[in-house]
Amino acid sequence: MFLCSPNDRVGRLLLGSGLLLHALLAFAAAPISHEDALAINPHLSLHAVLQQVVALHPQQALLNAHQHMVAARRTMANSLLPQSPAIGVSHQSDAWLSRRNEREWQAQLQIPIWLPGQRQARTQVADLAEDSLGLDRAGLQQLAAELLRNSVWEVALRRNDVNVYQQRSNTLRSIAEDVKKRFLAGEVARIEVMQSEQEVLLAERQALTAIAEQMHAQFRYQQLTGLHEIPARLEEPLSPLQDFSTSAFWLAAQARLKLAEGQRDLIMIEHRQNPVLTLNTRTMQGAFDQQFNNSLGVGISIPLSTEVTRAPQLANAEQSIGDTRSQLDTLRRALEMGLHEAEHTLEVSRQELLMIERQHALSRENAALARKAYRVGELELSQLLRLQLLAFEAERSLQNQQLQVQWNIAKYNQAVGVLP
Repeated sequence: MFLCSPNDRVGRLLLGSGLLLHALLAFAAAPISHEDALAINPHLSLHAVLQQVVALHPQQALLNAHQHMVAARRTMANSLLPQSPAIGVSHQSDAWLSRRNEREWQAQLQIPIWLPGQRQARTQVADLAEDSLGLDRAGLQQLAAELLRNSVWEVALRRNDVNVYQQRSNTLRSIAEDVKKRFLAGEVARIEVMQSEQEVLLAERQALTAIAEQMHAQFRYQQLTGLHEIPARLEEPLSPLQDFSTSAFWLAAQARLKLAEGQRDLIMIEHRQNPVLTLNTRTMQGAFDQQFNNSLGVGISIPLSTEVTRAPQLANAEQSIGDTRSQLDTLRRALEMGLHEAEHTLEVSRQELLMIERQHALSRENAALARKAYRVGELELSQLLRLQLLAFEAERSLQNQQLQVQWNIAKYNQAVGVLP
């Protein structure tokens, strides 16, 4: 049995911890096998990517179905007759009853007649439906623009985090090298070497986490756009608009209300069946006259309207109008709130950027002075690491805030209905 002094046990413990740290550092520095690559294309614009997002959006199927409905309404409005005509043929004989050789043949044509104002009302509904569909397509573009803006700026923020954490890792590695040199020169204890390596390991872990978040954001962008490229320029000019009156969301909601009112007006006209004009020809051969007697007849039938059929149709139409108005009012409040928040957030973020810029300049200068002071032995390692951490946080806050201001500009443009 061999005995060792407490100092030897501490030395071996520090040596074992050092080997473990080196192994963990090597693992952290190893490349990630799974990576969602996203190339930066300087020739790709946000508007071009937006069209790709619109083309891939699931709501396209619904809009295509609405297109068929608009075409059907247009066909009904342009039809020569309000409904399909009908023809009929009949034959009557007494061969099975009186047997007097009496026979009759009859053919008739039934032609529906337009109700007063019915054709104009159908044309108006078809026009309103076409306008509503066009604005719904514009609304889909606006929805896609919001998804795209959030996606690209999330990618930008995650990429910035990766760059900042990697810069911090490089800085801490450089500090660790300085600590090792001072340790070899006998100026500092082994514990400071271990402390500096622990800080490097922590920075590597944070960089690894940032890379994972970046890949998640890039994958979401790829799923949204179907592209493996992202525009190099994401910044947008601030729109001079100050309200949402031209927003596609708002215009589409107003168009849906007009369409519902137009359908109500059409139902008020079509609450009863169309009159039918009947033209018929009849050929008869009588029992006492073997000659064929031919005749031509004209008739008209006018269906009567009753509350039994009229009331439910109008009630459904009025309910549809009420629902659409309620949705319009809800949307108006949401757009007002969104515009207010976007305007206020942009103003606050710009003010915060000015303060962060001053804080960044001070922390960067303090970190540079602390680095020099430690090299000449005028500052402890813990103080140096604390100042370096403050400088890192200031650098990260500055770059993130710069990106956030640009993102807030995009959010303001989104609130007033401007596409990228």
